[in-house]
Amino acid sequence: KTVTSYRLTGAFEYEEVGPTGELKHGKVGEDTFTNQAKTYGKMFVITRTDLINDDLGALTALPRRIGRGGALKLNKVFWAAFMDNGSFFTGERGNYAEGSGSALGVDSLTAAELLFLNQTDPDGPPLAVAPRILLVPPALLVEATQLMKSLEIRDTTASKKFATSNPHAGKFDVEYSTYLSNSTITGYSAKAWYLLADPADMPVIEVAFLNGQQTPTVERADADFNVLGIQFRGYFDFGVALQEYRAGVKIKGEA
Repeated sequence: KTVTSYRLTGAFEYEEVGPTGELKHGKVGEDTFTNQAKTYGKMFVITRTDLINDDLGALTALPRRIGRGGALKLNKVFWAAFMDNGSFFTGERGNYAEGSGSALGVDSLTAAELLFLNQTDPDGPPLAVAPRILLVPPALLVEATQLMKSLEIRDTTASKKFATSNPHAGKFDVEYSTYLSNSTITGYSAKAWYLLADPADMPVIEVAFLNGQQTPTVERADADFNVLGIQFRGYFDFGVALQEYRAGVKIKGEA
């Protein structure tokens, strides 16, 4: 069934208490986010002939491969949901930027951080959540790593004065995914990158598991009575859904 999570909103800021000692009532609202677990699975039958002819023991790895298939499906569903984000990251929401100057670098990273920090919560005050994760495709991994580890940034332009300190050194955790630039997934890009909040503070996307089980279930049984052999099956119950759009910004990395 569909599950709904809530994030409380409202006027939580304290007000000065007067001489009477009376506290004023606040009003509470809520943002809602939904998710729904679905079941994914696969089964295989190994005949007695296959088992006898398997001199190298290749079929003994089948349960592990079935388990890996569940993990691969989770990755595919997760990144498909994350990257199909044309209506999630938008200029109107203040969490999206593009243009020739948006390619990953010191200046664009500064602009992305400012874009993130300028967001407000539903009540109007600043969001008060800082970005923590710099998410990039593999093509930008070296650039992102250099930006986080280099203590100096130098300009090769002659006779130009510049500061050599790197204001972003060590500021964000660099993470990458090969799915971001995989052409089989809608929204793929080798140039787009993201600044995201720590999921513990505010998740931009959520994975829901049935009864909290975060690994696939792999089972073995004898094949049907009319078949000499054994059969394996694996299944995995999970759901993926985008959540709080204020928890991240997307930078297109190009015009």
